[in-house]
Amino acid sequence: ANAINVSRKQYQQGWEDSKKKGYDLRADAIAIKQARASRDIASEYKYKEAYRKQQGHHVGFRSLEDDPKSVWAMHVAKIQSDREYKKDFEKSKTKYNSPADMLAVLLAKNCQKLVSDIDYRHYLHQWTCLPDQNDVIQARKAYELQSDTVYKSDMEWLKGIGWVPVGSLDVEKVKRAGEILSDKKYRQRPDTLKFTSILDSLELVLAKSNALQMNNHLYREAWDADKTTIHVMPDTPEILLAKANSVNISKKLYTKGWDDTKMKGYDLKADAISIKSARASRDIASDYKYKIRQKIGRA
Repeated sequence: ANAINVSRKQYQQGWEDSKKKGYDLRADAIAIKQARASRDIASEYKYKEAYRKQQGHHVGFRSLEDDPKSVWAMHVAKIQSDREYKKDFEKSKTKYNSPADMLAVLLAKNCQKLVSDIDYRHYLHQWTCLPDQNDVIQARKAYELQSDTVYKSDMEWLKGIGWVPVGSLDVEKVKRAGEILSDKKYRQRPDTLKFTSILDSLELVLAKSNALQMNNHLYREAWDADKTTIHVMPDTPEILLAKANSVNISKKLYTKGWDDTKMKGYDLKADAISIKSARASRDIASDYKYKIRQKIGRA
Protein backbone atom coordinates (compact mmCIF):
# COMPACT_ATOMS: atom_id res chain seq x y z
CA ALA A 1 0.00 0.00 0.00
CA ASN A 2 2.83 2.43 0.82
CA ALA A 3 4.56 1.55 -2.44
CA ILE A 4 1.38 2.43 -4.37
CA ASN A 5 1.03 5.75 -2.48
CA VAL A 6 4.59 6.88 -3.16
CA SER A 7 4.71 5.52 -6.72
CA ARG A 8 5.23 8.27 -9.28
CA LYS A 9 3.97 6.05 -12.05
CA GLN A 10 0.63 5.51 -10.29
CA TYR A 11 0.49 9.27 -9.54
CA GLN A 12 0.79 10.16 -13.26
CA GLN A 13 -1.28 7.23 -14.64
CA GLY A 14 -4.39 9.32 -15.28
CA TRP A 15 -2.45 12.07 -17.09
CA GLU A 16 -0.62 9.53 -19.26
CA ASP A 17 -3.94 7.88 -20.27
CA SER A 18 -5.49 11.23 -21.24
CA LYS A 19 -2.44 12.05 -23.40
CA LYS A 20 -2.77 8.74 -25.23
CA LYS A 21 -6.41 9.43 -26.05
CA GLY A 22 -5.45 12.73 -27.78
CA TYR A 23 -7.74 15.77 -28.06
CA ASP A 24 -10.41 17.17 -30.43
CA LEU A 25 -10.21 20.97 -30.87
CA ARG A 26 -12.39 22.47 -33.60
CA ALA A 27 -11.48 25.54 -35.63
CA ASP A 28 -14.60 27.40 -34.51
CA ALA A 29 -14.03 26.83 -30.84
CA ILE A 30 -14.36 29.87 -28.57
CA ALA A 31 -10.78 29.59 -27.30
CA ILE A 32 -9.40 29.47 -30.85
CA LYS A 33 -11.44 32.49 -31.94
CA GLN A 34 -10.38 34.46 -28.88
CA ALA A 35 -6.71 33.64 -29.50
CA ARG A 36 -6.97 34.73 -33.15
CA ALA A 37 -8.66 38.01 -32.19
CA SER A 38 -5.97 38.75 -29.60
CA ARG A 39 -3.24 37.95 -32.15
CA ASP A 40 -4.78 40.31 -34.74
CA ILE A 41 -4.99 43.09 -32.16
CA ALA A 42 -1.38 42.66 -31.08
CA SER A 43 -0.02 42.07 -34.59
CA GLU A 44 2.18 44.88 -35.94
CA TYR A 45 1.43 43.70 -39.47
CA LYS A 46 -2.28 44.34 -38.97
CA TYR A 47 -1.45 47.64 -37.28
CA LYS A 48 0.41 48.92 -40.38
CA GLU A 49 -1.88 47.30 -42.98
CA ALA A 50 -4.02 50.46 -43.43
CA TYR A 51 -0.89 52.59 -43.82
CA ARG A 52 0.50 50.31 -46.54
CA LYS A 53 -2.81 50.42 -48.40
CA GLN A 54 -2.65 54.26 -48.49
CA GLN A 55 0.87 54.24 -49.96
CA GLY A 56 0.86 55.14 -53.65
CA HIS A 57 -2.64 56.71 -53.56
CA HIS A 58 -1.52 60.16 -52.31
CA VAL A 59 -1.64 62.93 -54.92
CA GLY A 60 1.50 65.09 -54.78
CA PHE A 61 1.84 68.90 -54.99
CA ARG A 62 3.57 70.89 -57.70
CA SER A 63 5.77 72.75 -55.21
CA LEU A 64 6.63 72.49 -51.54
CA GLU A 65 4.78 75.73 -50.74
CA ASP A 66 1.48 74.20 -51.89
CA ASP A 67 1.51 71.67 -49.04
CA PRO A 68 0.44 73.35 -45.77
CA LYS A 69 1.94 70.61 -43.63
CA SER A 70 5.31 70.90 -45.35
CA VAL A 71 5.26 74.71 -45.02
CA TRP A 72 4.40 74.42 -41.36
CA ALA A 73 7.17 71.83 -40.80
CA MET A 74 9.71 74.13 -42.47
CA HIS A 75 8.55 77.03 -40.31
CA VAL A 76 8.90 74.97 -37.11
CA ALA A 77 12.35 73.79 -38.20
CA LYS A 78 13.49 77.39 -38.73
CA ILE A 79 12.17 78.37 -35.31
CA GLN A 80 14.03 75.51 -33.64
CA SER A 81 17.21 75.99 -35.72
CA ASP A 82 20.10 77.50 -33.74
CA ARG A 83 21.77 78.56 -36.98
CA GLU A 84 18.77 80.63 -38.08
CA TYR A 85 18.54 82.06 -34.57
CA LYS A 86 22.13 83.40 -34.73
CA LYS A 87 22.13 84.27 -38.45
CA ASP A 88 21.47 88.02 -38.06
CA PHE A 89 23.95 88.29 -35.20
CA GLU A 90 26.72 86.60 -37.23
CA LYS A 91 26.14 89.05 -40.10
CA SER A 92 26.21 92.15 -37.90
CA LYS A 93 28.92 91.26 -35.36
CA THR A 94 31.78 92.10 -37.77
CA LYS A 95 30.26 95.45 -38.80
CA TYR A 96 30.84 98.29 -36.35
CA ASN A 97 30.36 101.97 -37.10
CA SER A 98 31.48 104.63 -34.71
CA PRO A 99 31.05 108.38 -35.47
CA ALA A 100 34.26 110.39 -35.18
CA ASP A 101 32.67 113.16 -33.06
CA MET A 102 31.17 110.77 -30.50
CA LEU A 103 31.74 111.86 -26.90
CA ALA A 104 33.43 108.61 -25.85
CA VAL A 105 35.85 108.82 -28.78
CA LEU A 106 36.79 112.42 -27.98
CA LEU A 107 37.35 111.57 -24.32
CA ALA A 108 39.56 108.65 -25.30
CA LYS A 109 41.66 110.89 -27.57
CA ASN A 110 42.12 113.46 -24.81
CA CYS A 111 43.12 110.76 -22.32
CA GLN A 112 45.63 109.39 -24.80
CA LYS A 113 47.20 112.81 -25.19
CA LEU A 114 47.46 113.20 -21.39
CA VAL A 115 49.15 109.84 -20.82
CA SER A 116 51.35 110.00 -23.93
CA ASP A 117 55.06 110.31 -23.13
CA ILE A 118 55.79 111.77 -26.57
CA ASP A 119 53.43 114.68 -26.09
CA TYR A 120 54.60 115.09 -22.47
CA ARG A 121 58.26 115.67 -23.40
CA HIS A 122 58.87 118.69 -25.63
CA TYR A 123 62.27 120.09 -26.45
CA LEU A 124 62.30 123.78 -25.58
CA HIS A 125 64.43 124.86 -28.51
CA GLN A 126 67.59 124.05 -30.47
CA TRP A 127 70.60 126.29 -30.03
CA THR A 128 74.27 126.39 -31.05
CA CYS A 129 77.06 126.94 -28.51
CA LEU A 130 80.45 128.36 -29.51
CA PRO A 131 83.47 126.49 -28.07
CA ASP A 132 85.29 129.67 -27.00
CA GLN A 133 82.49 131.08 -24.90
CA ASN A 134 83.32 131.90 -21.32
CA ASP A 135 80.54 129.77 -19.77
CA VAL A 136 81.47 126.76 -21.93
CA ILE A 137 85.11 127.01 -20.83
CA GLN A 138 84.10 127.24 -17.17
CA ALA A 139 81.75 124.28 -17.49
CA ARG A 140 84.50 122.18 -19.12
CA LYS A 141 86.87 122.97 -16.26
CA ALA A 142 84.22 122.08 -13.71
CA TYR A 143 83.61 118.71 -15.44
CA GLU A 144 87.36 117.96 -15.45
CA LEU A 145 87.58 118.70 -11.71
CA GLN A 146 84.68 116.36 -10.98
CA SER A 147 85.81 113.64 -13.41
CA ASP A 148 87.24 110.50 -11.75
CA THR A 149 89.02 109.50 -14.97
CA VAL A 150 90.93 112.77 -15.17
CA TYR A 151 91.69 112.53 -11.43
CA LYS A 152 93.33 109.11 -11.85
CA SER A 153 95.09 109.84 -15.15
CA ASP A 154 98.27 110.92 -13.35
CA MET A 155 98.71 107.41 -11.95
CA GLU A 156 98.32 105.64 -15.27
CA TRP A 157 101.93 106.21 -16.28
CA LEU A 158 103.15 104.58 -13.03
CA LYS A 159 101.47 101.24 -13.72
CA GLY A 160 104.00 98.42 -14.40
CA ILE A 161 107.10 100.35 -13.38
CA GLY A 162 107.04 99.66 -9.63
CA TRP A 163 110.36 98.96 -7.75
CA VAL A 164 110.89 97.27 -4.39
CA PRO A 165 114.18 97.71 -2.52
CA VAL A 166 115.31 94.23 -1.42
CA GLY A 167 117.26 95.22 1.65
CA SER A 168 114.93 97.95 2.85
CA LEU A 169 113.54 98.02 6.39
CA ASP A 170 109.93 97.32 5.36
CA VAL A 171 110.90 94.25 3.31
CA GLU A 172 112.93 92.77 6.17
CA LYS A 173 110.07 93.37 8.61
CA VAL A 174 107.66 91.52 6.32
CA LYS A 175 110.05 88.57 5.95
CA ARG A 176 110.51 88.32 9.71
CA ALA A 177 106.78 88.44 10.30
CA GLY A 178 106.28 85.64 7.73
CA GLU A 179 108.83 83.44 9.50
CA ILE A 180 107.12 84.06 12.85
CA LEU A 181 103.67 83.18 11.48
CA SER A 182 104.86 80.13 9.49
CA ASP A 183 103.35 76.92 10.91
CA LYS A 184 105.93 74.78 9.13
CA LYS A 185 108.82 76.39 10.98
CA TYR A 186 106.85 76.61 14.24
CA ARG A 187 106.23 72.84 14.45
CA GLN A 188 109.29 70.58 14.42
CA ARG A 189 108.75 67.08 13.01
CA PRO A 190 109.67 64.17 15.31
CA ASP A 191 111.68 62.37 12.62
CA THR A 192 114.15 65.23 12.56
CA LEU A 193 115.10 64.63 16.22
CA LYS A 194 117.79 62.08 16.94
CA PHE A 195 117.08 59.75 19.89
CA THR A 196 117.95 56.22 21.04
CA SER A 197 115.35 53.86 22.58
CA ILE A 198 116.39 51.44 25.36
CA LEU A 199 115.10 47.92 24.63
CA ASP A 200 114.74 46.82 28.27
CA SER A 201 112.97 49.95 29.46
CA LEU A 202 109.83 49.54 31.53
CA GLU A 203 107.53 51.23 29.00
CA LEU A 204 108.79 49.14 26.06
CA VAL A 205 108.55 45.86 27.97
CA LEU A 206 104.99 46.70 29.06
CA ALA A 207 103.97 47.55 25.50
CA LYS A 208 105.33 44.22 24.21
CA SER A 209 103.49 42.31 26.93
CA ASN A 210 100.20 44.06 26.14
CA ALA A 211 100.64 43.35 22.43
CA LEU A 212 101.13 39.62 23.12
CA GLN A 213 98.06 39.50 25.39
CA MET A 214 95.83 41.26 22.86
CA ASN A 215 97.00 39.14 19.89
CA ASN A 216 94.02 37.07 18.70
CA HIS A 217 96.19 34.71 16.64
CA LEU A 218 98.25 33.67 19.65
CA TYR A 219 95.11 33.46 21.78
CA ARG A 220 93.52 30.83 19.45
CA GLU A 221 96.72 29.05 18.44
CA ALA A 222 96.35 26.17 20.96
CA TRP A 223 92.68 25.59 20.04
CA ASP A 224 93.40 25.60 16.31
CA ALA A 225 96.11 22.99 16.86
CA ASP A 226 93.88 20.70 19.04
CA LYS A 227 90.64 20.82 17.07
CA THR A 228 92.17 19.01 14.10
CA THR A 229 93.55 16.13 16.21
CA ILE A 230 90.69 15.48 18.66
CA HIS A 231 88.92 12.06 18.49
CA VAL A 232 85.54 11.08 20.00
CA MET A 233 84.95 7.43 20.96
CA PRO A 234 82.01 5.87 19.04
CA ASP A 235 80.55 4.15 22.15
CA THR A 236 80.12 7.24 24.30
CA PRO A 237 76.59 7.81 25.67
CA GLU A 238 76.15 11.05 23.75
CA ILE A 239 77.04 9.40 20.42
CA LEU A 240 74.76 6.42 21.06
CA LEU A 241 71.88 8.71 22.07
CA ALA A 242 72.32 10.83 18.95
CA LYS A 243 72.25 7.69 16.75
CA ALA A 244 69.09 6.42 18.44
CA ASN A 245 67.36 9.78 17.98
CA SER A 246 68.36 9.80 14.31
CA VAL A 247 66.77 6.38 13.82
CA ASN A 248 63.58 7.47 15.62
CA ILE A 249 63.04 10.61 13.58
CA SER A 250 64.10 9.09 10.22
CA LYS A 251 61.24 9.20 7.72
CA LYS A 252 62.92 6.61 5.52
CA LEU A 253 63.06 4.03 8.31
CA TYR A 254 59.52 4.97 9.36
CA THR A 255 58.09 4.07 5.93
CA LYS A 256 60.47 1.19 5.18
CA GLY A 257 57.98 -1.56 6.07
CA TRP A 258 55.26 0.02 3.90
CA ASP A 259 57.66 0.39 0.98
CA ASP A 260 58.71 -3.27 1.26
CA THR A 261 55.04 -4.33 1.25
CA LYS A 262 54.36 -2.26 -1.86
CA MET A 263 57.31 -3.81 -3.68
CA LYS A 264 56.07 -7.36 -2.87
CA GLY A 265 52.67 -6.69 -4.53
CA TYR A 266 49.38 -8.29 -3.44
CA ASP A 267 47.24 -11.35 -4.24
CA LEU A 268 43.51 -10.70 -3.93
CA LYS A 269 41.26 -13.62 -4.89
CA ALA A 270 37.75 -13.20 -6.30
CA ASP A 271 36.17 -15.17 -3.41
CA ALA A 272 37.93 -13.22 -0.69
CA ILE A 273 35.82 -12.08 2.25
CA SER A 274 36.52 -8.39 1.62
CA ILE A 275 35.49 -8.71 -2.04
CA LYS A 276 32.27 -10.52 -1.13
CA SER A 277 31.49 -7.91 1.54
CA ALA A 278 32.04 -5.05 -0.93
CA ARG A 279 29.76 -6.68 -3.51
CA ALA A 280 27.01 -7.25 -0.94
CA SER A 281 27.22 -3.60 0.21
CA ARG A 282 27.05 -2.45 -3.40
CA ASP A 283 23.93 -4.54 -4.05
CA ILE A 284 22.27 -3.21 -0.91
CA ALA A 285 23.02 0.42 -1.86
CA SER A 286 22.06 -0.08 -5.53
CA ASP A 287 18.95 1.87 -6.54
CA TYR A 288 18.38 -0.51 -9.44
CA LYS A 289 18.16 -3.55 -7.19
CA TYR A 290 15.89 -1.54 -4.85
CA LYS A 291 13.45 -0.76 -7.66
CA ILE A 292 13.43 -4.38 -8.85
CA ARG A 293 12.42 -5.58 -5.40
CA GLN A 294 9.78 -2.82 -5.26
CA LYS A 295 8.22 -3.95 -8.57
CA ILE A 296 8.23 -7.59 -7.43
CA GLY A 297 6.49 -6.56 -4.24
CA ARG A 298 3.78 -4.66 -6.17
CA ALA A 299 3.09 -7.73 -8.33
